[in-house]
Amino acid sequence: MIDKKIYHVLIVDDEAEIRKLLGEGIRYLGYSVSVAVDGADAINLVNSNHFDIVILDVEMPRVDGLEVLQHIKEHSPWTEVIMLTGVKDIRIAVSAIKLGASDYLTKPTSFDELEIVIEKCLRQKSLRTSTFLMQRSLDKACLFDAVVGNSEPWLALLEKAKRFADDDYLIHIEGESGTGKEVLAHYIHTQSRRKEHPFVMVDCGVLHSTLIESELFGHIKGSFTGADTNKEGLVEIAQGGTLFLDEIGHIDLTFQQKLLKFVETKTYRRVGDTATRTVDVRIITATNKNLAEEVRVQQFRNDLWYRLNVMKLEIPPLRSRRSDIKLFAEYFLDKFKKLQQPKKLTEEALTALERYQWPGNVRELQSTIQRAIALSGDDFITIEDLAIEPNISIHVSDKFDSNVLHTALISLAESENKHIQFVLHSVDWNISQAAKILQIGRNTLYAKMKEYGIEHIVSK
Repeated sequence: MIDKKIYHVLIVDDEAEIRKLLGEGIRYLGYSVSVAVDGADAINLVNSNHFDIVILDVEMPRVDGLEVLQHIKEHSPWTEVIMLTGVKDIRIAVSAIKLGASDYLTKPTSFDELEIVIEKCLRQKSLRTSTFLMQRSLDKACLFDAVVGNSEPWLALLEKAKRFADDDYLIHIEGESGTGKEVLAHYIHTQSRRKEHPFVMVDCGVLHSTLIESELFGHIKGSFTGADTNKEGLVEIAQGGTLFLDEIGHIDLTFQQKLLKFVETKTYRRVGDTATRTVDVRIITATNKNLAEEVRVQQFRNDLWYRLNVMKLEIPPLRSRRSDIKLFAEYFLDKFKKLQQPKKLTEEALTALERYQWPGNVRELQSTIQRAIALSGDDFITIEDLAIEPNISIHVSDKFDSNVLHTALISLAESENKHIQFVLHSVDWNISQAAKILQIGRNTLYAKMKEYGIEHIVSK
């Protein structure tokens, strides 16, 4: 059931009786309501609050409805505007539609008509938001789009996450790279009262420190070179829903202070603006870093860490939930099939997958399966198709001398470095194709190449 209270409606009319009647009707429908007594009052409210819908009278003293409409479309383009007109003002209302208004109502309006138009506008808003988020995610594919696994550690984690989802607690997720932190965050969103509202993911690890504030909070025209128009931040796109800040450990100390204020108050300022705005979002953060250690070496603010370290979920690595490996492998075999039936693993290949340590976790398993499908010449994937490095393929029942074990294992970073180089060489350094195989965005791949010093050296 949709929580309508999350939707915020602003009524703008200079007639007190109309404000009262509309307010009572809209509150009865279940929405949150604010009122403005004239156009100037409306502009001030829009500058400091997020409204999903504005019901706006055309004829008002000082600042008329068309001026307010233009201000809203310039400063808050994701807000739907319903013009409120007299019978003689319909021509003006049609002009307002051309300027960006979503619909109009004539005075006096019926309760049923009011409900229909509001619901229509909210559907339009939802469609626009979904389209925007879909286009934005084209450069970054989610690791996997389903909750996969039946191991005891994973099921226990899901049960705990579901309990946390019932309330609006800030949740912090920790886990190694490739374990599926975004998937868990989205699962929490789908189990919450905000599930019908946007889920907005921000990858803090790939955003430059000078861009993340503008990306999150937006900016006003002229605030910096290239800011040619006003821009709403992702916090406003996430209004009513969930804002997922992935790889929060990569945010620099300067912005951490502003983020702390936002986490605590849900207030912020667009870059270059003096107006303080408020949104209603649920915040989930995640990182693959040890933030306690980052605090110790003064790379992360301790007050922000204390704020995050309340409701914490830790995703176990894939090597700690080996019974899920077969399920993931079958899931990816089905996901990456083309027109034919999914390929099957030979017993030897499945055994190799279950013995492997998976330092890159589910992301590495996904890339391995995707690569094996391409290499396999028939309906079965063999151990040769998997191309798993034997030096870190370990049988769980074997006993090793500690020195042998130490040399057999390599670090997660080293494994990721090798795997990225393997994929790049396999596709002849086609960045787009490599990013697609690795299931990461091009910007993320470039960042990883820079981190590991991976360069494409062309032989003369």
